[in-house]
Amino acid sequence: MLNIERIKELLNNQNISDQEAKEIRDDFRSLAEIVFEQWQLKNRKKSISNALLNNPLKNCYDGDIDLPKKDNQN
Repeated sequence: MLNIERIKELLNNQNISDQEAKEIRDDFRSLAEIVFEQWQLKNRKKSISNALLNNPLKNCYDGDIDLPKKDNQN
């Protein structure tokens, strides 16, 4: 985590109070967490989509699956 002096330096404002600098730092950290979580979610969805496109689910219409024969002996 960045210290207060570094925050003031990045903001190019040495005149803000330490409390204001802490609040700004905390707010930016919260924003960064939200952005990161959204990035993870987007990549997870993309990963799942790619997996499904590259390995489509089999169904009985593909012809690759043998269904059991119906026994008509009653």
